[in-house]
Amino acid sequence: MASCKGPKEASSSGKPGDSGEVEPDQLRPQIDTRFQEKFFQAQLEKARGNFQQAYLIFEECLGIDPNSAAVHFELGKMDLEQKNAPESALQHAKKCAELDKTNLWYQQLAGDTYMALGKYDAAIKSYREVAKLNTDDPNILYQLASAQLYAGKRSDAIATYDELEKKTGPYEELSIQKHQLYLELKDNTKAGEELEKLALAYPDEPRYWGMVAQFYQSIGNHEKAEFALEEMVKSDPENGMVHFQLSEYYAAKGDDKKSYDELKIAFASTDVGVDLKIGVLARYLQLTDVRKEFLTQAYELLELARKAHPNDAVIYAMSGDFYYRDGKKAESLVEYQKSLSLDQSRRLIWEQVLLIQSELMDFTSMARDSERAISIFPTMPEFYYYNGVAHQKLNDYNKAAESYNLGKELVIDNDILLLRLYSSLGECYHFLGLHDKSDEAYEAALKIDPQNVFVLNNYAYYLSLRKAKLDKAAIMSARTNEISPGVSSFEDTYGWILYQQGKYAEALTWVQRAIEHDDANGELLEHLGDILFKLGRTEEAVNKWREAEKQGGAGKNIQQKIQQQKIID
Repeated sequence: MASCKGPKEASSSGKPGDSGEVEPDQLRPQIDTRFQEKFFQAQLEKARGNFQQAYLIFEECLGIDPNSAAVHFELGKMDLEQKNAPESALQHAKKCAELDKTNLWYQQLAGDTYMALGKYDAAIKSYREVAKLNTDDPNILYQLASAQLYAGKRSDAIATYDELEKKTGPYEELSIQKHQLYLELKDNTKAGEELEKLALAYPDEPRYWGMVAQFYQSIGNHEKAEFALEEMVKSDPENGMVHFQLSEYYAAKGDDKKSYDELKIAFASTDVGVDLKIGVLARYLQLTDVRKEFLTQAYELLELARKAHPNDAVIYAMSGDFYYRDGKKAESLVEYQKSLSLDQSRRLIWEQVLLIQSELMDFTSMARDSERAISIFPTMPEFYYYNGVAHQKLNDYNKAAESYNLGKELVIDNDILLLRLYSSLGECYHFLGLHDKSDEAYEAALKIDPQNVFVLNNYAYYLSLRKAKLDKAAIMSARTNEISPGVSSFEDTYGWILYQQGKYAEALTWVQRAIEHDDANGELLEHLGDILFKLGRTEEAVNKWREAEKQGGAGKNIQQKIQQQKIID
């Protein structure tokens, strides 16, 4: 046919295309660049963290090319990880995995999605495909084994772990998992072999032999347990943890002497951490509450721990707990203060120090240390309370009132502490002569607990001393004695209020009752003398005043009363 046609004539214009020939650019396929642009834009939004916007653009990409495996992958991944929509993710995951069966990421997404949906058999199939596509990554085998475990296929999981172990060698997490699986399959022989294999793989890690020993001890195989312990000691005879594990082994075996001997070696070593030692000492603290014969051991271990960890605050705090529990307050205070010198952030230790100082009546130190505690914990109302108590005992009522006032503003959901602060504030204001403020503070305390006998008694007593609101005082004092009958101080308060009301016969009955319920102090004897005087029994009154002076604690006018044989206001 070519021979039948001659060549075409050149165009007279000389312009390209005029001759009818096809240019090279026209031979190239026309590419739709919209997909590429949108895919790039979606990736950019995803990188910026704008997942919702990225998702919408990826969906537009899918509208352009419904069979884009890459887009299905991106949408499925976001459905699973960002939107928590595994059902939707599965549709995309299945699609991209079908479109490209050799892409391990697509198969991985399918497996992860099946796992999220609880379809473990399907996940196993997907993970097997990933493992075939990526033979160098051991992590996929771990994922495969996890899926098999969820599917209840323990034996399959063990086989997968064996395959993983060929790649990585034995390591603790893997060996422990296999050991546990063999236990679930009731195969103690294989369970023991897994631990032994781990111990042999790490000859410089004696605790693995300890794990072997504990296992064999738990199943009653004492021969293998003894062998494991021997290997443990051989691996590192100077290691404190070896001796700690030996101690636990002998304790389980019932050999208390060997257990304690090994424990002492462990406590002398810094290989054994403070937390483990504190755990043992805490058990001793509980044990020695009832078994005093173990106190010697407890204090010996404390001393070993202090020497091994001379700069650890927790050890000294535990030592303080022992001394305080055993009534050795001065010794416990030294230990707690040593603990605080190493770590000032322990709030409970500060409270314990202040409590002991209060019990030892060292209020000067208590005032100083509570100030230090406030500087470290400025929002803790307890320390303002302790500071107020210290200054109150030192008769610095202004400073005490200041601390109580600051403290009560910081209390949150602690009515007991708030009650104490208001009650103490009422007492301070009484001694400062600020009676209206004293009454306000006591009223605030009674709003918190209207039946608190100490608040009722003190409030009533201070009113009686002022001869103010005596009817109210009498009601409160009577209520106190109803709630807590037979308390000498409460009976004395009621008797004294009756005295102030001029009810001398009734007052005599209550004060005599108070003396019957307690050893008579100077104040109580003086009250009795005053009542007797008002009843016209002057000689008896003077005798009681003399007893009050001798006893101590009477009022400042007691000598004048005796000399002038009358009441001195």
